Amino acid sequence: MLSKAEKDYVIDLLEKGESIPEDFKYKLFPVNHKEYELAYAGKMRREDLLADDDGSFPVPLQIERLFNGSDHPAYDDGWHNMIIFGDNLQFLKTVYKNEDPVIKDTVKGKVKLIYIDPPFATSDDFSSKDGAKAYRDKKEGAEFIEYLRKRIILAHSILSEDGSIFVHLDWKMAHYIKIILDEVFGKNNFRNEIIWAYNGPGSPGMRQFNRKHDTIFWYSKSSKWIFNDDAIRVEHSEKTVDNFKAGLDGSGFIGNSYALNQKGKIPEDWWQMAVASRVKADGYNRMGYPTEKPVKLIERIIRACSCEDDIVLDFFAGSGVVASVAEKLNRRWITCDIGKLSYYTVQKRMIEIAKSKSLTNAKKKYQKHARAFMTCSLGTYDLKAALTMEFHKYKEFVSGLFNIDLVESKIGGYTFEGRKDDHPVVIFNYNLHKDSNVDDAFLADIGEHIGNRMHGGRIYIVSPSTRVDFLTDYEEQNGIRYYFLKIPYQMVKELHQKDFKKFRQPRSQKDVNALDESIGFSFNRTPSVKSSLSCQDDKIVLTVTEFSSEEPRSGKTAEEKTMSGFELLSAVFIDSDYNGREFVMSNVFFSDELNISDNTFTIELSKASVGQKIMVVYTDIFGNDLTECFTLEGGAKCRK
Repeated sequence: MLSKAEKDYVIDLLEKGESIPEDFKYKLFPVNHKEYELAYAGKMRREDLLADDDGSFPVPLQIERLFNGSDHPAYDDGWHNMIIFGDNLQFLKTVYKNEDPVIKDTVKGKVKLIYIDPPFATSDDFSSKDGAKAYRDKKEGAEFIEYLRKRIILAHSILSEDGSIFVHLDWKMAHYIKIILDEVFGKNNFRNEIIWAYNGPGSPGMRQFNRKHDTIFWYSKSSKWIFNDDAIRVEHSEKTVDNFKAGLDGSGFIGNSYALNQKGKIPEDWWQMAVASRVKADGYNRMGYPTEKPVKLIERIIRACSCEDDIVLDFFAGSGVVASVAEKLNRRWITCDIGKLSYYTVQKRMIEIAKSKSLTNAKKKYQKHARAFMTCSLGTYDLKAALTMEFHKYKEFVSGLFNIDLVESKIGGYTFEGRKDDHPVVIFNYNLHKDSNVDDAFLADIGEHIGNRMHGGRIYIVSPSTRVDFLTDYEEQNGIRYYFLKIPYQMVKELHQKDFKKFRQPRSQKDVNALDESIGFSFNRTPSVKSSLSCQDDKIVLTVTEFSSEEPRSGKTAEEKTMSGFELLSAVFIDSDYNGREFVMSNVFFSDELNISDNTFTIELSKASVGQKIMVVYTDIFGNDLTECFTLEGGAKCRK
């Protein structure tokens, strides 16, 4: 209770518009504390998190691509499994609110199993060969605990009543997160502490025992949970069988009063399995992704705590091993990650799953295509309201979005609505062209009007992304390069009042698991690249001489405002045998791995590994992409 003096003090502060001291927080908003809980700086109330007072909001899902048809059999009820690129906190809030048409009434309360393997972010430093500090995790201590706690609270809210969560951690933070899980799920719903043990050499000169295990906490949402004991039994040891037959103690049974289950025993809570980063350590495919976990470890968890057709969720997707195993076990799955490397790795894994190993026999291929799935993004959008605006208002909107001067001009009788960087701009009138898209015919029509007046020039075309038939970010016809500025199909009428904050994509592979968050909404702003592809003897050489990013200054940190050119490049992703339908990553080159000299870098590919078409995706540090496609003609020439 507040005393009269304290009440008068608070009222005086409110009238002056001043902030109320932290000391008054629990007096003004009393909380019923549990028997014990973890206290730390920055911990917010569950109610405030669910009310979006942390500055993070649910955001609409934007479908990028549907993988269905004959290659990806459909579900009878229209369900699509999901690969999501975006901040998992925003995604979890979108599921919790249950308003987005893509997932409304199909996910919340229906997730049977959540497995997460979050980066074990602490203040640990990693050193380079000469001893210099090379990398430091972005979140440490209380900040990391709260980062994970927010997601655990939302995970609890979207699980089914008989659902379970498995949280995979190492020795640095496990003890803190155990208390958080007790708070959120209740200590009575703690099912197991599982120790995953693995072998490996220790560091030279060690003065402690070799740390070679991780911890996995299993909690159920309620006192009712799924546990398929027969699905995960392992063989009894010979000694157990012999002792049982002899009626000896030590077998786990006394005399013959109990039957020895012929299907085997339920495994102990310590599991010895090979580390997934070791090539073919347990006979299964590796994606080469940092911190990749063993297939057999994930298989045991999914078999134990879910059934066929159940939804399995992993919102720290990483290499996509959870989605892959869930697919092979006939579970539905959703996976989410904020990193582009993860996004392309999981997509590759699912597209090529038929080539991977069978779960029942590592010597055989799985041989089945993945069921219908979709790739989605969230946090960067086209605006739905824009599609219902009067066209002149729509032009004003997109001119501000893409820095276009609305100055009408004509070239060869063709009308252009504006100019961007002194290049003409076409703003596609989606109302006028209701039955057509931006396609080859549309570009040919522009070309017929302007003839050779713009040979070697550039034209920008602004259009809703759903009305552009090209997968790449530009097309070249008759010497003119057409760049597509795509407006996402969903629009938020009132954007978040705070400045946008995009997750910064890493410039080095060692940083792919660094933790960061997005705030509010933002828009894709296609980078600019000047590149060429040449064929040299037994190799194909990609040469890049220019790179720039148009992210507005308001979205940059002080350091980023001084960065330019290749400093803004995160990575280059390549599909060296592009089939014309979907991007399947075959190579990735992070910026720090490229030898950039005289504002130029080259990437060499073996000609033997290259098909007729090559697709290249350039990603800047803000997560914006530019895609381009090269065609090899006769094995000697390359054209875009």
